[in-house]
Amino acid sequence: MIEKIYNDIIKETCLKYVCSCGTEVYMLPMKGWNTAVAQFTARFGSQDNAFSVGDRLVEIPDGTAHYLEHKLFESEEKDAFSLFAQTGASCNAGTSFDYTQYYFSCADNFKKNLEILLGFVSEPYFTEENVEKERGIIGQEITMYRDNPSWRVFTNLLESVYSKNPVRLDIAGTVESIAKITPQTLYDCYNAFYSPSNMFLCAAGNIDPDEIVEVCEKKLKKAITPAMAKTANFDEPYEVNKKITRLSMPVAKPIFEIGFKRPAVYKEQEISDYIYYNILLDMIFGASSEFYEKMRVNGILNDEWSVSVFNGRGHFFLAARGESEQPEKVLESMKETFRHYKKNPPSKELFERVKKATYGSLVKEFVNVRSVCNTLSEAVLSRVSPFCAVELTAAADYETLLEKLSDIDEENASISIIETL
Repeated sequence: MIEKIYNDIIKETCLKYVCSCGTEVYMLPMKGWNTAVAQFTARFGSQDNAFSVGDRLVEIPDGTAHYLEHKLFESEEKDAFSLFAQTGASCNAGTSFDYTQYYFSCADNFKKNLEILLGFVSEPYFTEENVEKERGIIGQEITMYRDNPSWRVFTNLLESVYSKNPVRLDIAGTVESIAKITPQTLYDCYNAFYSPSNMFLCAAGNIDPDEIVEVCEKKLKKAITPAMAKTANFDEPYEVNKKITRLSMPVAKPIFEIGFKRPAVYKEQEISDYIYYNILLDMIFGASSEFYEKMRVNGILNDEWSVSVFNGRGHFFLAARGESEQPEKVLESMKETFRHYKKNPPSKELFERVKKATYGSLVKEFVNVRSVCNTLSEAVLSRVSPFCAVELTAAADYETLLEKLSDIDEENASISIIETL
């Protein structure tokens, strides 16, 4: 049975179907579009490097989730990229800290492409030979990212903010850690996390819901639900791990990233905090803020400046990123700005203006096929309604924003700096 989830604010309907094997499917047909996107996601990411299955504790090499993503594209006969090329679809995959996602976009042959997607993810094929072949490729990828200043400033910040949570470790692992990955390692992780009930499918655009249900029942019905894995607790301390990290690399100007650590929140509370803190950051540190204008006029910041919220399973911090010859001064100025606004709150008029802009950007995501699919996947991953972000933004109020502001510990912060050689 297909369930309809209607949102009265943006007048959209998302369709939900639960397969007989347990996989949840979310669909949003979009009239007038010729393209379609599908994303098949497993709740298994780089953070899951220690987990239990029953009474057995399993510890795996860092980078295993990313390695598994690479290897699932191969089969005994033909790799998935070749199959998608024959239908004219564009396909790829990505591993994050708390999930792995496989996806495609196409202008036609959607049913065939969906069969390919569900087929190769549901049929693992790992051998000593093909696992070994991938080791050098991923090793080069690891080296490439470690030579990228923009990536290193971010990963160094994660190491500074967190001391226990595996989010502090590189998604791809290290050359040393991936050397320990075997076919059995991949099969163990696949059986533990690629359970039908631990995966979900989202699709948007020019799609036929009945056709999607038919393909899902056909391709996923034979899946055997294995014992579900439980990720080990992170037991992350409240305080940041280190206040500052420095690294010298070939950059024209020092770059930096700042993180104000917050306790982790989950489900709807995570989405709510994400929205409020994004609004707050935009209000007091965004491109039109007094803070940014002052820092630009004084030559401390330039156009390379952004603020955001970094959140996921077990991690949440307020982030700022930019270029500056005085990055530590930027951090101290942000702390002073937080303290100032705690005593002298920003105006309600400013809140309403930024709230409307935030709401508008969320609504705008529902007029683009890929954005719609991303929005659905993000909501399902957090186990909330597909329209949760829009609904919470529409209901956001000024008094709650001030509570979020007062709850910030501006001293619980880290800064990662990439200096010039």
